[in-house]
Amino acid sequence: MGAGSTVLDRAVLHAARSSPTGLPASTVVGKGVTVGERCLLRSATVGDGSVLGDGCILMEGSVVGPAAVLAPGTVLPPGRAVPGGELWAGVPASHVRPLTPDEKAALPALAAGYARLAAGAAAEELPMGGFQYVDAERVRALLAEAAAKAARK
Repeated sequence: MGAGSTVLDRAVLHAARSSPTGLPASTVVGKGVTVGERCLLRSATVGDGSVLGDGCILMEGSVVGPAAVLAPGTVLPPGRAVPGGELWAGVPASHVRPLTPDEKAALPALAAGYARLAAGAAAEELPMGGFQYVDAERVRALLAEAAAKAARK
């Protein structure tokens, strides 16, 4: 998983232990990639700066080149390669058109926007592995002790 990449809700990235077909068994996601909601990547490779629309399925050995876009719901069959800088769509995936220079230039901003959203959400969460629960239990014990003393008086 490359730096600045985002995997949205309910997406699954899966790698096989080995591939009997000779296709790569690992799943590799480059830098600045946006993986849409409900996507499934199984032993696939996604190049830097690419965007996978919601619900895309990438099967074993499929490759998405850098700065490529898959439309929502696209299914990339095993071993299929999408060249960089192109828009592909359909079931199975087929070439739609090359991306315009403006579209290519907008791809990094999409990844950066999701990174900002993730950073904001992370700031709202308690740190992982923290000891807040220990402090909460101490306060709970002190309150219970104070209540017991008050009841005895």
